[in-house]
Amino acid sequence: MKNKVLFLKIFLLFALAVLISSCIKNNNLIEGDAKVRYFQSAVTDTTQNFFLNGIQSGASTTYGSNSNYVVVAGDSTYTITSKNINTGIDVASTSSKFEIGANYSIFYTRTTATSPPVLKVYKDDVKQDLNVVTLNFLNLGYTLGSDVIIKDDGGSFTEFVAKYGEKSTHKVTLSKATHISFALQTPIATQPLVLTLDSLPPTTSPATSVAISKGLVYYVLLDGSKKGELQMRLVSSN
Repeated sequence: MKNKVLFLKIFLLFALAVLISSCIKNNNLIEGDAKVRYFQSAVTDTTQNFFLNGIQSGASTTYGSNSNYVVVAGDSTYTITSKNINTGIDVASTSSKFEIGANYSIFYTRTTATSPPVLKVYKDDVKQDLNVVTLNFLNLGYTLGSDVIIKDDGGSFTEFVAKYGEKSTHKVTLSKATHISFALQTPIATQPLVLTLDSLPPTTSPATSVAISKGLVYYVLLDGSKKGELQMRLVSSN
């Protein structure tokens, strides 16, 4: 009798484990949910707190940083707001529906140095392809005086121009020749070195490049300093 009871307990625990594992997808995301993260991409602004339907979501975010992904209920529409950390005043707001099983990045930015702040929502591509590196280029450089030229010496994609607010995705097969660089269409005299993306780790000090790895998905964020100088930041999505 005791053996039958023990067997029944073991069977129930096993069935529960199978049920839970079958509901997990997208990097430990429970089916029915979505994931969001927040970026503060406005060089002229202070630290931001972000809210979904009036409830704070994620950690306080300083310029040039982002929160981790936060799990939220999917198939739901949210009012997204940001507030200055010191004043608690709403400075930007938008509405977006988050699909079940999807990942999103929300960027606090501006369109010009004098325009009001805005929140831009982008659906993230987080699916891995082990044979290539996936690069999502996004230009949010509202202080830049011109668009940005992006090219790869390795020839994985045709040279193109990234305009403000545009996001473009390229799957790159890495080789020793991979060398992705960034430049303003209209150069400025004060422009410092912009880090490149290479397949190999940097060999100089200070580093002039950042190594990227196949099988990973990245955001390549293009931004501007207060002086209008081009900057590049690499952020992993998985």
